[in-house]
Amino acid sequence: MIETQFTTLSVKKVFFRLTIPSILSMVFSSIYMMADGIFVGRFIGEHALAAVNLVMPIMMILFALSNMIAVGSSVKVSTALGEGNVEKAKYMFSASVMMVVGLGVIFSVLGIIFFKPLIYAFIKDPVLAEMAFRYMRIFSFGFPFIMPLFAMDNFLRVCGKAKYSMYINVIVSVFNIVLDWIFIARLGLGIEYSALATVISMLLGSIFSFVPFITKKITLHFSRPQISRKEVVGILYNGSSEFFSSIAGSFIATIVNGFLLALGGAIAVASYGIVMYIDTLLLGILYGVLDSIQPAVSYNLGAKEIKRAFSFFKISSITTATLSVICMVGILLFPESLASIFAKEHNVKIIDMTIVALLLFAPSYLFTWFNMVTSAFLTAMDKPKESMIIMAFRAIVFPLLCLVALTAFMGVYGVFFTETLSGALTFIVAFVIWNKSAKHLQETVF
Repeated sequence: MIETQFTTLSVKKVFFRLTIPSILSMVFSSIYMMADGIFVGRFIGEHALAAVNLVMPIMMILFALSNMIAVGSSVKVSTALGEGNVEKAKYMFSASVMMVVGLGVIFSVLGIIFFKPLIYAFIKDPVLAEMAFRYMRIFSFGFPFIMPLFAMDNFLRVCGKAKYSMYINVIVSVFNIVLDWIFIARLGLGIEYSALATVISMLLGSIFSFVPFITKKITLHFSRPQISRKEVVGILYNGSSEFFSSIAGSFIATIVNGFLLALGGAIAVASYGIVMYIDTLLLGILYGVLDSIQPAVSYNLGAKEIKRAFSFFKISSITTATLSVICMVGILLFPESLASIFAKEHNVKIIDMTIVALLLFAPSYLFTWFNMVTSAFLTAMDKPKESMIIMAFRAIVFPLLCLVALTAFMGVYGVFFTETLSGALTFIVAFVIWNKSAKHLQETVF
């Protein structure tokens, strides 16, 4: 059983075996998202880039529900495997996959019916609204086929198949970039073809991700689901902090877009979109580290190897802090070069605003890594309440307060500094909660 490596190999060896493939996987995923923004911004225009950024919160909410099941169930499945209860792990895995597919079908039906009126009600600019609808309409038909990819990715890592997961994500990313180039740069097609490129690529990834489980070449494979209501609630509860983070982030993103439209118009929305595309690269790397380590932490906790679990926290903290500082320095040194990648050369206003936005946003990386590490490890330790508290402050309470206060003094640029100030405040809260939770777990065990 491959997953036994979580307790038999050294912490460093397990860490790098899991994180390197996952980081490469997330880097490729982030690159394709950035490439998507580049193709849309440079070949279709600033309105298309703004339209994508405006509907992204809706996408985040929908994918958050799938991710909640994936994260919550992978923790339970990993713990069950660590306890040696393979049958329990199998039926929880099977039930979770069925739940994700079912959600995809529901979202598809609701999207076909409600996306158009919702988008036109929220976006008053008819040009932006039309582009946003054309983009989202493609995803409406693709949800049942692409949502399982998120769940299967988690379960592949649970079974120690981090490299296979990496290969899938690389294939998805490269294929998406190629299709973007063909549809948008080569053929000059519209924004909906950017969405189509993503749906086709993710569908391919979903197909590949199912193969090991169907062929029964790994510990987990499909069996008849026998999951109780209590266990379903436990899965949802344990994944609730990740869900809340995404939902809160989408809520704040919607408010941020409202502030941007009011204070700076489509140019401000496009500039913020560029910052978010660049930010995706670092966040992808950090998520790559933390998501890959979660099965090992949960497995060791299930096996009562508490010291090893805390060793993973230490090495994860050092790694994510180092990567964050490197990314921050890179942004501070080359803001103009980064802004110019996404915008046409004659869009001087977008480039100038994006440069300032990047300089105000970059210091947030001094705090982001710790806020993410503590929340992720609390989830892996089956402490969703504590993780949710950190997420609440990080994703909604402090950002909302800072957004209102900073825009009153700094105007549109206060939006770009919000992440830095709210991140610093969350750092304090996360530090207090982590110390208390870690001490309580050690006292309970020892």
